[in-house]
Parts: sequence; C-alpha cells; structure tokens
Amino acid sequence: MTVAEQTPPKQRRARNEFEPVKVGWLGACLDGEGGGYDKIHRMAFDEALEQGVLTRQVEHVIHIEDGLPNGSAKNAVDGYRWLVDQGCVIVAGAYSSDNAIAVAPVANELKVPLISWCGTERFSGEYCFRLGNGDCGGDAALMAGWLKRKGHKRIAVLNEVSPNGEEYFRFFRQECRRLGIGVGAVETVSQQPKDLAENLMHLKQSGCDALAYMGYGMLVAQGLMRPALEKIGWDPPRIMTTAFMFYLVGFEHFEGWVGIDQLCPDNPLVEPFRAAFHARHGTNPPMWPNAIPVLACDTARVMVEALHRAPILTGPGLKDGLERIRFLPSSTGGPRTHIAAAPGDHNLFKGDWLLYGRVRDAKLEFEGLYEPVPGTY
Repeated sequence: MTVAEQTPPKQRRARNEFEPVKVGWLGACLDGEGGGYDKIHRMAFDEALEQGVLTRQVEHVIHIEDGLPNGSAKNAVDGYRWLVDQGCVIVAGAYSSDNAIAVAPVANELKVPLISWCGTERFSGEYCFRLGNGDCGGDAALMAGWLKRKGHKRIAVLNEVSPNGEEYFRFFRQECRRLGIGVGAVETVSQQPKDLAENLMHLKQSGCDALAYMGYGMLVAQGLMRPALEKIGWDPPRIMTTAFMFYLVGFEHFEGWVGIDQLCPDNPLVEPFRAAFHARHGTNPPMWPNAIPVLACDTARVMVEALHRAPILTGPGLKDGLERIRFLPSSTGGPRTHIAAAPGDHNLFKGDWLLYGRVRDAKLEFEGLYEPVPGTY
C-alpha cells in the first residue's frame, strides 16, 4: 500500500491541488485580525491572485508581537520563531528598531526573510530586509536640511534615551556640522521623564531659535509634549523624526510640529489605493489620511512580489525573490519612490521615500519633498 493510499480520503489532495503558502505577520496587524490593517494586507494578496501574479493561495499566520518598549525582546524573538515553526516562508514584523535589533540574529540563523519597518542601521544580515518607516540617518539629514532652509541657526535638542534616540542624535550632530548649524542646548530625557516641562524650560531658556526632537515618539503620542509646551508658554518652530507618524493615535497631540513623513498626495498610487479599499470595505483605510496604511499595503505587495519571483518556496528562495525586485512602484513616499533590492542591498525604498509633513489645526498637511540646501554641494 502506498503512502497516498494510507492517507484518509479527506486529507488527500488532487494532483492539481496545492497547499497554501504561509506568510507570517509578527505584530503587523496593528488593530488585530480582521482589523483595518489586516484588510489592507489581504487586499494586496487578493488583488495579486485576481490578476494572476500569484497562482497559489496564501495563508496569513498572525502572531502578536508584545515586544519592546512595553513588552520584551524575548516576546518578539519567540514570536518570530513560532511563525517559522508554523511553516511561514517570509515574515513581516519586528517593526520598531529595538525589536528589529533583537530579532535580526535569529532571522539570519533560521534563514527566513524578515521585513521590518525599523529605522536603525543595526538591523542587518542576509535575511534582514528594511522597508523603512523612516531612517535614523535619513531623518536627521532631512531635519537639518529643513532647519537650514528655514534660516534657523541655533537648535535646541530634546534627546530621548532609546535605541533610536541615540542614533538619531549622532547623525543629526554630523549633519548640523556639515550645514553650519549650531546645537545650542541638549536635554536628555527618558521615555518617562519626571517633569518634561522642566526639561523643555531649560531648552527655552537657552535662546535657541528652533526645537528638534530625537526619540521614539511616545512623549508626544502619549499626550505629554503638548501640555508641557503649553505650560511653559513656548511655541517654537519645531521638527521631529518619523516619530511624527505616531499621529495615527491622534493628530491633536502633534499640533504645530513638522516631522518626517511618508504620505505624499502627489504619489499616483495613493488615491487608487484608498479607492480600492473603500470599494471593498465601504470605508477609508484606518485613520485616513496617514502614511501607515500605504506602508502596510507596500509591505504586502513586496511579499507578493517575493513569492512571484522566488525560485523555490523556502526561506532562501524568498530571499532570492526579494533580491530580484527592481523598480516596483511604491505608494509610500513621493511620486518617484520605487522599491528594489539586490544581494548586499536590503534597504528596499529608493528615491524620495522620506518627506515632510505638518500638523495644523489637528489635520495633517503635506509640507513638501526633500530639497538640497542651496550652495551646499
């Protein structure tokens, strides 16, 4: 008797029937299974199946990350291992820099590609791919460029103790030195400062003409920053990193801030994405307009393209598939943004993928694309 004959009839597959390929989401469904971001991911895969880009069904395997800063690095690592054990051949998640740093060695060990949104340069390896929701060095360069073009000469810096905070400031000092901008005062704070208003008062008293915030963003997103600024009566020109995109928890917390963003109204893929989501679900993407839904869409599209290009449906095969992507149009970033990879180049976004946004009257506004500082080069 053959193995096939021993298998119960209900468990047998016809010769032309294929088992679904498994893709993993580590904390990627920001509002849970069946929520808005899960719908975005599934829409991209459904469209690929409808268009014949994928010829095999996909099973989405979801695991709550519960990683840093509120959870633990162990939770993030264990979650990635669990997804691999379930048979996932590619995983998206470990989105923040601290979790990406923790999971990266395990991804390289288990040889299943991990796509992270992190901004740190410390996420690296053969199986680490970055679809950055910002970039520690890039954010700093764009911030310094904006300050220079606006004529600000002496900057007060609120520097947060966190993996990103340290990396941001290292790059920011370098860019300020290059552009001839002075860093006039620095206050270093934890992610839970005892008295943020006092820290900001010290910066106000320094006489600097603008404020820059280098950190993970929770000081603003948790509603601490705006009351502290109002308490001391300070309303300086101010700019922050891609922590700005925590506006998705409430635009009112970010009133008056300019920040590094990734949503551009001139990107020709943005409105078709919104319209397609609305047609399927009768509502706009979560907290629309903001950059995170388009980034979630691009993440799923990158996974689709990796599956399409993979020579074999294994972790190493999906790595090869990712490295074969070239000039994939991106809905994230400016109109010339595209996505590509190659062996040794796992930073997937190319072009004007970082830009400027502003929150005014509790609404998101487009502040513009990056422009070189005149006379610098």
